[in-house]
Amino acid sequence: MHTCRRFMSYICAGLLTAAAVSGCGGSKKNETIPTTVAIFNAHSLIFRNNTAMTMGYNAFGQLGDNSLENRAVATKVFGLGHMTGGAVGAEHTLAFSNHTSVVMAWGYNAYGQLGDPAISTSVNTAFSSTPVKAQLERPVTDVAAGGFHSLGVANGSIYAWGNNDYGQVGNGAFSPKQTTPAKLTNYTEASLNSAKAVAAGGYHSAALLNNGTVYAWGDNSYGQLAFSPNTTAKSSIPMKVPVPVTTGQVEAIAAGGKFTLALEVVRDAFNKIIGQTLWGWGFDGVGQLGIDPASATLPKRQAGKNDTAYTRTPVAVRSIPTADGTTIVIKKFVAGTDHILLLLGARDNDGSDGSWTVKAVGYNYFGQLGNNMGLSPTNKSTEISSFEFVNTLNTSGTPDLTGVTDIAAFGQHSLAKVGGVWYGWGNNDMGQLGNPVPTSSAGNPKIPVLVQGQ
Repeated sequence: MHTCRRFMSYICAGLLTAAAVSGCGGSKKNETIPTTVAIFNAHSLIFRNNTAMTMGYNAFGQLGDNSLENRAVATKVFGLGHMTGGAVGAEHTLAFSNHTSVVMAWGYNAYGQLGDPAISTSVNTAFSSTPVKAQLERPVTDVAAGGFHSLGVANGSIYAWGNNDYGQVGNGAFSPKQTTPAKLTNYTEASLNSAKAVAAGGYHSAALLNNGTVYAWGDNSYGQLAFSPNTTAKSSIPMKVPVPVTTGQVEAIAAGGKFTLALEVVRDAFNKIIGQTLWGWGFDGVGQLGIDPASATLPKRQAGKNDTAYTRTPVAVRSIPTADGTTIVIKKFVAGTDHILLLLGARDNDGSDGSWTVKAVGYNYFGQLGNNMGLSPTNKSTEISSFEFVNTLNTSGTPDLTGVTDIAAFGQHSLAKVGGVWYGWGNNDMGQLGNPVPTSSAGNPKIPVLVQGQ
């Protein structure tokens, strides 16, 4: 879910005027949704030429195509113009244009995560299968979607709405729901009014300020706020994360289901990248932070159980040494519920030569690392997880997937943009890869397959 999660993903270039955003939301009289949520993070959001397209599970209208039917091919979202970016939650979806003051939202709304008070929050009608407007201020520059809550950055301020049982809305209280976007004001420093980015995990939130400071709030059951869960199980106000930066500054963040990531970048006098460290903290039960969960260095929420391993202290998930000769750097990173993808390329290369590649780490039960379930380079892996980064393979199942210009991760599946089109791998039980591969007979794709319909 996690991931969930905007996770520094789904951004593409483009402009949108306020008049281009259209579409009336709400539920149809003859449509009802499930009374309980049993399937999570089983849909995807991609952009082709700034057009929002979705695929996968749609029981709550999270595909935004004016229906409640699942789609195994990419489908245009109803009534949207060109979008700047978006995010995917457990059962809802967000999109925005940085020339407007609204976030477009659709899908499940039991906790008000769509941000439009006109949409019902009652059990069988708590949804909109077409985009509705969550009002912020101009300009909206970033969004993130958690399990059942939403975040946005507008004019440097952080807005939050939706489920707040763990304080993930950051309003200083623990309450079931916040149905309209509310600006966060419970700050320990005024600079929180200069936010650069937000990220959302299952039940926690994070923000990156322009000065490189990271804050987090919400659920801390596995140390995802970087504090001991034994003393701080959850927080309803932003808490400053002690990211152990050296000579650099945090420039990007992301969040998985129960973990958080921050990328420290070291630059020289000419603003060139000469070093990077991807810091991570929180849940490591399947090795998503690059540490064997059986390691004695990790505390366990339950004695002897690896799947409860965590770290509240930020650890170096991947480091690129600080040296003038640094060449291959992290261009982008995203997180699914329990895995991480890295987009790697030469420092001064824009990817147009087809040289950028993908590495992945973490849970691999559904093949979401894209390495055809192979072993990691030094065999630091199991049948369902890898504790060190592996190379994502190409569509023929051979090394490596090249020509990548963008990546995304949702739930237990992954996506990459190659040559202007999207490919996916991992869990496809609900068609979330946009490819009608019958998983019952062929299994979930463990190497990239083409997203159909784009």
